[in-house]
Amino acid sequence: MVVRGLRRLVLVALDRTRWQQFVACCVSLWALAWIAGQFIAPAPAHGPSALGVLGELAARVGLTGGGWAERVAETWQHSGGGLAIFGGLLWAATTERGQLPALLGWVAVMLGAERLGYRPAMLVAVASMAGFVVLLWITAQISRRFLDRTTLFPDDVVRAGVTAAALSAVVPLFAPTLFLARLGNPYLAKGPRPIPAQRCEQSRVHDQERS
Repeated sequence: MVVRGLRRLVLVALDRTRWQQFVACCVSLWALAWIAGQFIAPAPAHGPSALGVLGELAARVGLTGGGWAERVAETWQHSGGGLAIFGGLLWAATTERGQLPALLGWVAVMLGAERLGYRPAMLVAVASMAGFVVLLWITAQISRRFLDRTTLFPDDVVRAGVTAAALSAVVPLFAPTLFLARLGNPYLAKGPRPIPAQRCEQSRVHDQERS
């Protein structure tokens, strides 16, 4: 049951348009490098910033801009850290058919971490997402008890919240998952496709059964 749920989650996360796959790969590599840098650093305070990681990645591919990442980071330090809250709300707005908010949420959280730091930004984002879902759940409980008609149900709120959290959590792993899926796709067993004559015969039998 768990394996089937994970497989479905991976398939849903990979089901994107071409341009969203490109954007998701960029955000995934950025977020994955940022998160990995926090564990490689000797102390949490010495972990790389998101803009620092982006500048390092740009420098490695030859896109040097004279320390533009440092200048942007210095400017961002004077702004507020409300983007972490906004990022958590974007995570909460993620659905199976609308996964773009998860990508924008990660960008907002990483930019908010320039002011708050890695752990505070992540905690604020997760707390804002969980708080929003809990608020909707309480509203659903109240509306179900005191209103005759309601379109907000507690079970649906919990299900949507779990889906949003799962799809947002797999964003950093999107790029390696897509690579492994493309790498292994030619080696996966596929069922035989019916020839045109068989398809016509099957459709004819189906029509006769319906009549």
